Amino acid sequence: MEVKKSLNIKDWPGKIKNFIKSIPSIIHTTYLFMTFFIILLIFLFEKVYGLFERIPIFGGLFKAANVFWKNKMGKFITTFISKLEGGRSSQVERIYLIKLAYKNMMIKKTRSFITIFGMSVGVGAIVLLLSFGYGVERLIINKVAGLNELKMVDISAGENTALRLNQDVFNKINKIKEKSLAMPIISVVGRINYNRAQTDILAYAVPKDYLLHGINIKFLKGKPFANNTSLNEKLSLNFIENGQVAGSETKIEYGTINERIIKEGISFNLNPEKAVMIWENCSTTSKMIGYGTRIVGGYTGYQYWGSDYYPFSQNGRVGFDQKNNTYLGKWIKAKFPIFEKKADGVLIPTLDNNGVQRWDEGCVAQKDINILVSEEFGSVLGISTGSAEVVFTDDVLAATDSADASSSAIYGESVVATDEAGIETVSLQASASAQKKQVETLKFAHKPDGEAVVSSGFLNLLSINVNKAIGTTFKSSFIIVKSLMPDIEGKVLTSEVEYKIIGVIDDTDNTYFYVPFSDIQRLGIKNFSQFKLVLSNQKDLPKIRKDIETMGLRTSSTYDTVKQIESLFANLRLLLAVLGMVALGVASLGMFNTLTVSLLERTRETGGMKAIGMVSDEVQDLFLAEAMIMGLSGGIGGLIFGFLIGEVFSILISIVAISKGQGFLQLNYLPPYFVAFIIICAFVVGLLTGLYPAYRAKKTSALNALRYE
Repeated sequence: MEVKKSLNIKDWPGKIKNFIKSIPSIIHTTYLFMTFFIILLIFLFEKVYGLFERIPIFGGLFKAANVFWKNKMGKFITTFISKLEGGRSSQVERIYLIKLAYKNMMIKKTRSFITIFGMSVGVGAIVLLLSFGYGVERLIINKVAGLNELKMVDISAGENTALRLNQDVFNKINKIKEKSLAMPIISVVGRINYNRAQTDILAYAVPKDYLLHGINIKFLKGKPFANNTSLNEKLSLNFIENGQVAGSETKIEYGTINERIIKEGISFNLNPEKAVMIWENCSTTSKMIGYGTRIVGGYTGYQYWGSDYYPFSQNGRVGFDQKNNTYLGKWIKAKFPIFEKKADGVLIPTLDNNGVQRWDEGCVAQKDINILVSEEFGSVLGISTGSAEVVFTDDVLAATDSADASSSAIYGESVVATDEAGIETVSLQASASAQKKQVETLKFAHKPDGEAVVSSGFLNLLSINVNKAIGTTFKSSFIIVKSLMPDIEGKVLTSEVEYKIIGVIDDTDNTYFYVPFSDIQRLGIKNFSQFKLVLSNQKDLPKIRKDIETMGLRTSSTYDTVKQIESLFANLRLLLAVLGMVALGVASLGMFNTLTVSLLERTRETGGMKAIGMVSDEVQDLFLAEAMIMGLSGGIGGLIFGFLIGEVFSILISIVAISKGQGFLQLNYLPPYFVAFIIICAFVVGLLTGLYPAYRAKKTSALNALRYE
């Protein structure tokens, strides 16, 4: 019936009105308890300080400090307490009630000590269990990530295979205002050659900043490499010497990407050796629209500047775009019949809606064509083909750019095709002794820095002593895959380079090494494995990740792992807290029993205080003060007890860990907010435990109390 009555909607307005009226009273009561708590803390601090003054030798220092404290701060503390007592001028000061309660407790020292000790054990159990929870969580997080790693975002292409991490994407990432650093990373497989042994090891091409700010590493020996070249900076024109590409005979020209090189059209045909990739724009980072093949009569198109495709042809890097800070290669733009390439290599025409083979405008790299020239040009080379056209491959044209090409090789001719009029198309090629082979090994256009930072796992694999590692050399070539360099089919191996170890990272579990970013990037790499973004403020991480993911990219961060660890340990701490609450509950019952017995023993004393003028509220405050002293003392004692036990466990386990080659393990940790929480909870537990005995003392009649035997 009472439940139904309380749920009656008609009564709600009256209850809400009564609640609103009681709000000032609730606020006043809360204020009184808060000030009571502050005054009690000041009292306990003075008592604990007094204990320190009794310590032999060191006690004198505390006494001297106490004299200074009383002279400088004594008046301020007294004034502060008086202000907290404001509004209670007609009642006994609570600091006096607290001192009186403390004296009553000292009458029964043993009982009071056992009660406070029981409370300390209950609180200490919670502190010990939760400090282990916080400590182990902190230890694992420190192993997983440093402070800077929580500000980092790893960016990859994800499942979108059409989207590549290239210079354009990096430029967008680099414009993010909240970023501190943006770094490209190239992951390749290094084929290591050391002491006649060969093995494949993961290699990362990174700028120096990555080793300093991009990962949480510890150097056992040595230091990072000095080269900090990244995509943030302009291309090093040390790569261009006197208007030439270093290591090449090709003259550098200056142009603009997508700009037509010459106004006149060019007659050409596609190389017959393989299907040629047709690109939507004159860039290997653009969309590939299909494949093209050689046709009778050839094509007519125009020569354009496009992205470079060095080292597959000398025409692959013959220009430099100063405005866009990029190298240029020569491309041909024309209309082509589009073919689709099956898995077995067979080409099938791509048809339009009318069932006719589709012709689209696209671009091909000049390395994939033969330029058709007139018969009289052939006579210059000493070859007369009659009615035939003379065809020059890209390699031959590149050779003619450098003086005596005709005398540097012996040329042979072969019939490639015959058109409808019976005219033969002849391919002019070098003879077998002088013919250039297709690039099977990528050669470095400049000498790499030759410096490497390796993991200790790398040294273990190659049986290199860590103390002798610095200065040790090994040889490595690199396996480049199509996803990094779209110009190649499958994968290709670079030439072998000698590297000197200049730094060793403490990581025995993994085998890898780092080389300067420019070493691999200058091979002609167009795409990158991932980007590393370092933010100025960790709070910006969710927003920045969302912005990047809207670009179709995938992001990951150590912050995700840390959140998972925190979630796991939050559940574990909840379980440990429940176990600790059992011990605290038992201790609370002991304190409740002590306060009840104290009330019974002092019933006549309570009557006497009321008889001489102490009001019932002051009697209640006296018993509450006693309960809160026990609760707060037990809370502080529990913090000290739990912390010390945790430290002992940490030291014992660390001794074992150090003997096994590990460092000191700090297994317990108390966050400052947790310490404050425990103190407040201990105060509240003491308050709740003392409510019933204090209420009984308040309601006890003075006359009945004096008659009590």
